[in-house]
Amino acid sequence: MDTQEAYEELGVDPSVSDAELKATWRRLVAAWHPDRNATAGADWRMQHINKAYQHIRQLRDGDGDGTDEDASNGAPAASSRASTAPESDASKKTHARKVRLSLEDAILGCTRTLRGHFTHTCSACVGKGQRVLAQACATCRGSGAVRRAALFGWLWNAESCADCGGDGRQRESCDVCNGSGELAVAYRRRVRFPAGVRDGHVLSVPTSRHGGMEIRLELEVEIEPHPLFALDSEGLLRCEMPVNGYAWMSGSWVEVPTPNGLQQMRLNRDALAYRLNGQGFPVTLRGPRGDYIVKVTPVFPAQDDPEQEALLEQLIASSTRAVEADRSQPLGQWQRRLKRWNSKQKEPARDD
Repeated sequence: MDTQEAYEELGVDPSVSDAELKATWRRLVAAWHPDRNATAGADWRMQHINKAYQHIRQLRDGDGDGTDEDASNGAPAASSRASTAPESDASKKTHARKVRLSLEDAILGCTRTLRGHFTHTCSACVGKGQRVLAQACATCRGSGAVRRAALFGWLWNAESCADCGGDGRQRESCDVCNGSGELAVAYRRRVRFPAGVRDGHVLSVPTSRHGGMEIRLELEVEIEPHPLFALDSEGLLRCEMPVNGYAWMSGSWVEVPTPNGLQQMRLNRDALAYRLNGQGFPVTLRGPRGDYIVKVTPVFPAQDDPEQEALLEQLIASSTRAVEADRSQPLGQWQRRLKRWNSKQKEPARDD
């Protein structure tokens, strides 16, 4: 596994910080550990995740010899604004979301425009919705308490001032968040998903600025079920389709669905499974495509149609005459031996 494949396996950009790299590795391990994930390919995926992480760690610690030719490899976005320093600034946020892709999009790769809102705490009021002013509270005059009459005005009780929270300082509604304590930042990103992404892959999109906030998208891929294709645990794309039984017997051409559209395929009455090379699911992320397996099921019509029965009888008679005339055909040889034997059976017995 080279450096580019290692970053692609983890779904991160080469410019990712060490802390983010480790966090991504831990998240993938938690999702794919065989003790937690019962899918058939979990063990294989787990081994590749650990191998990729160890390769990158050795490279960054000075023990590896890998080289990076393109700093944008490993992330699906076209942007390359991510910094190599940890995102400790409060203005930098990571927004995690799921993205549903069709199986064709996962096989061929696609570009999607993602829109959404990211809600975060207002930094101006630290999420309180109010800002503290320098002057004293007008309600309690800076004392932090107000007097309330009790027992028909004979006694007075001191209560904490609701307007200042009891500290005696004047407050006003935060005009940045309109008193809500939160800010919603809208984003719009055009993201390129590489060919070969699988269900459960997590891809990181480099940060970009939206509404004064540096937002980094973390996208978990979800592959939609397909009505025709199925991806098995070994990564082979498969399709099962019925075909006309007589077309199968005669070796006719039929149309089969592929990720690139309909394609002509010739049937063979000696085969029920066909392998289309290089038309399946990519072997690795951004790698070459694997094979596509098409399994056919010959279907014959019910023999209760008089017209079809008459046609079948004509076909049988015509083919029988043809093979009987050909001495090299096993059926013709058998028919001749059968006739000779039958004629001897009909001869009268002779006395010796």
